[in-house]
Amino acid sequence: MAKPNLDELRQQIDAIDDQIHDLILKRWDVVQHVAEAKGKSVSFPLRPTREAGMLRRLAERHSGPFPFSALARMWHEMIAAFTMLQADYSVAVFANSEEHTLWDLARDQFGSQVPMTAYPTVRDALAQVFEDKHQIAVLPAPRESDEDPWWVKLSGANAPKVIMRLPFAGVGSVRGQMQDALAVARLKLEPTGSDRTLILVETTAPLSRTGLNAILQRAKLHPLFTASAPQQESWVHLVELGDFVDGKDPRLELIEVRDTVVRVEVVGGYAEILGPDRRTGVVLE
Repeated sequence: MAKPNLDELRQQIDAIDDQIHDLILKRWDVVQHVAEAKGKSVSFPLRPTREAGMLRRLAERHSGPFPFSALARMWHEMIAAFTMLQADYSVAVFANSEEHTLWDLARDQFGSQVPMTAYPTVRDALAQVFEDKHQIAVLPAPRESDEDPWWVKLSGANAPKVIMRLPFAGVGSVRGQMQDALAVARLKLEPTGSDRTLILVETTAPLSRTGLNAILQRAKLHPLFTASAPQQESWVHLVELGDFVDGKDPRLELIEVRDTVVRVEVVGGYAEILGPDRRTGVVLE
């Protein structure tokens, strides 16, 4: 049997492209039915848990030399476009003349169709979600050395929470020094089967990482990272835990809220990233 010539091979590629295009249009038909099934009560259709599950499933079946990170970027773009067709939403990003990394990470994650606005300070970007001017804020991952940590603002039932860590499935086009980012929004936290949780622990006095970790481990929690910040009359500690924990988790009740510890609160969570984890804890070292 004769091998196909160049024109025939290009015709095969065109036919495959047509099939991909048809399937994308067909996917939109199904997404519309999903939106109808959800009802009008869903005003913000972003579902980080569902997206993480999709990409993990694709990663398990992926093979060949085509980079999975490139495939994941295509999927992010497609999912973001479908989400925008269901409801409008926008993203606030900490970015300025010197800081571009978070903008690039956010654009890779949320695609080219979602409106994004840069804000010159972290607090300005976070304020947009508190004031309901944007639905999502993309902020730098916490570091122990932060002098003015933004995460202390996430306390309270009405406060937005961390919902996602970026990048999830590899890095696309990023200018400048690579760093991790967290996305903050008013969404209910849901488990994906492989998760991290962020809790805020308030103490009446400074507490060493060793002492705080001991308290959490006695409650059968698994701390991976801790950052601390002084407040007017207390200290607050952001702790990353190695699994999914919601506000009703019985392990939180095992923490002795007395003496030093006065409050424990879940302030976010996210799916563990795909592939080798570049860091231990929240921060890229």
